[in-house]
Order: sequence, then structure tokens, then C-alpha cells
Amino acid sequence: MMQSIRHARSARIDLGAATLLLALAAPAAHALDPAQWQAVAPMLQAAVECRERPDTTSAAWRALPHDEYGQVEPVVPPMPFTVFGLPVREVSVFIDESGEMGESYTAEFAVGAPAVRNAAKLSGRGERATQLGALALSNDRPATLTCTVAGRYDESGYAEP
Repeated sequence: MMQSIRHARSARIDLGAATLLLALAAPAAHALDPAQWQAVAPMLQAAVECRERPDTTSAAWRALPHDEYGQVEPVVPPMPFTVFGLPVREVSVFIDESGEMGESYTAEFAVGAPAVRNAAKLSGRGERATQLGALALSNDRPATLTCTVAGRYDESGYAEP
């Protein structure tokens, strides 16, 4: 009996340690102060909705947290934030400064994929082309919507030898 209790405690400690290590290894989203958020939120909303590129030279954009490679780190809105009228939990951004790989702006929603598909007026496949790029919905949980802006890199003429 005593040995099984020790084994159960050991398993809980091992599981707890593994969970802690995973949490520490995962990239953490950053929360911004409300004033900073109000300055950058309209740019992020327009970018995720695939309406307009953000002004990456603005003071508000430069104040966003960046990783060691210069990419904007995931951001948790410090106050209610919506994209297509739906509540967003987190926003992620990728911009290839060289222009080769393009850009992507992603929102993680607090609602399911069907609500996002309807609000963003996506096709049955969860996609829609815009003048800026293309919107695509993931059916993951939680649902994410990404605006992808193509870069200069193009494989359309590539054929296997």
C-alpha cells in the first residue's frame, strides 16, 4: 500500500514537472497597457481583417513586444477587442522584412469556427480573397483566422525535373 502511494506521488510530481516545463517553453503572449493597445488595435484589426497593412514605422507598432529575430510576439488584448465583430483572445503577426515570404496576421477567437466563417463572410471552405491578400479559417480549437499577404517568392512556374 505504502509503495503504491509513493508511486502515485512520484507520477504526479513527474507530470507536474513536465507540465511546468512545457508551459515555460511555450511562447508567452504579451499583454499591453491600455493606452498602447488603443494606439495599435485599429492597425491590428485592419490587418487581421485583410483590409490594410499596418504602419510598421509608427511609434505604436514599434512599441509592440518583439522577439530576438525582430518579429512581433503574440499579444493578448488588455481590453475587449474584436475582429469582424467577434471577441479575440490573442493576435499573432509575421512580417518578412525582405518581402520574400510575405506577411500573416492571425487572430485567435473566443468563439467557434462557424461564427467566424459567418462574420468574415468566408466560403464554405473557410476562405476569401481580398484586395490585400487572402483570409483563411482554421477549424482548430480555438478557431483562428489568418490574413496572408503574398510575398515576392513564387513557385507557380516550378516543375519537378
